[in-house]
Amino acid sequence: MATNFLEATAGSTIGYFSAVTTIISSELVSLASSGTVTSGSVFTSSASFGQAIWGEVFVKWGGAITPTLGGFISGWFLRSPDGGTTFEVTPTSIPLGRSPDFIVSLSTIAYANTNIAYASGIVRMPWSPSKIFVQNNTGATLPSSATAYTIIGLGPVAVQY
Repeated sequence: MATNFLEATAGSTIGYFSAVTTIISSELVSLASSGTVTSGSVFTSSASFGQAIWGEVFVKWGGAITPTLGGFISGWFLRSPDGGTTFEVTPTSIPLGRSPDFIVSLSTIAYANTNIAYASGIVRMPWSPSKIFVQNNTGATLPSSATAYTIIGLGPVAVQY
């Protein structure tokens, strides 16, 4: 008998497979356009993402920002082949040499505090421990609020049958 593929959720995770995780926040304060930053936290598949294979990435603004035409945030999972001791090399103010793991494309509207913008499609989650590397390509400096940080979050998703 055929079985339908369904979106899997768990408990009170608001439609996600496991809880939404903030993957970078305070590091984004006042990040200049074209600037890059790496998260201080290390994330693991089991502890951070519920071992989900896919995730939805979003930006939640911590203040007002008006991106320029074609503005976006790009991000990479910096993987660690040795359990979280060493990670990919992160260049300064330039992207990594491989395609971003996620891109949050933005409109030229004025985003206000707590507005949200999702990445274009689901992203494949890293299996190895990872950090997050972000480049601000919005054409504007990210908000400078020290009390309501801009965050990049990730909601793990899964399919069941």
